[in-house]
Amino acid sequence: MNLIDLSTQPYQSFGGFGVDVAIKRTDDLDKRILEHLKVKNKPRVLDLGSGAGGQSVRMVEVGASVLAIDVYDFSQEFSEYRASKNWSQTDLQFIPADLINLAKLLDNEKFDDALMQRTLHYLPYSQAIDLLLFLREIVKDKLFISVTGMDSAVGENYSGKNLPIVDRFVRLESAEADIFQIQAPVCLYKKEEFITLLKQTGWEVEDVWQSVFGNLKAVCG
Repeated sequence: MNLIDLSTQPYQSFGGFGVDVAIKRTDDLDKRILEHLKVKNKPRVLDLGSGAGGQSVRMVEVGASVLAIDVYDFSQEFSEYRASKNWSQTDLQFIPADLINLAKLLDNEKFDDALMQRTLHYLPYSQAIDLLLFLREIVKDKLFISVTGMDSAVGENYSGKNLPIVDRFVRLESAEADIFQIQAPVCLYKKEEFITLLKQTGWEVEDVWQSVFGNLKAVCG
């Protein structure tokens, strides 16, 4: 099933990690990185939590070379994208992997920019710190990142709301898990916690905002 086929389907979840929004549409953060990449000369981009590759494909279309990583195996979808658009592995590569293994997987790799949409909250806070510290080492320019916010609909009945962030990694109640298609435990963020996390891991927060849905987004350099 190619990208066009996927985009005509209802919102889908793969592996219980929320719906794959990027296969259907771009949001404001997606558009920000596309504008950023358009003026560069074949930038190398890391797409973490890529899902089925909706935004990965768009980034290649504006001139980037993309390595996409997701815990769910979308190798077949990415192979079909390359075949349909006559792209090479250098243009668009996919690796199925857990983000906690990223440092071993990408040892000695460098990227111009990175995108991590709707993904970081699937890590405990301590692992989120480790991941962002590692990304600071391998990303030369900007990080475009979003997380599910405490003020989102997901956070309304979130049982970890009053826990310290270092301990805040719990599953949604059964009804909410089914509604949002999130079966894995999550660490939801307040805006100030998100900013603090980014700054303490060495990122300069150039812009940060909360969406109308209560999710948190940032552009960091």
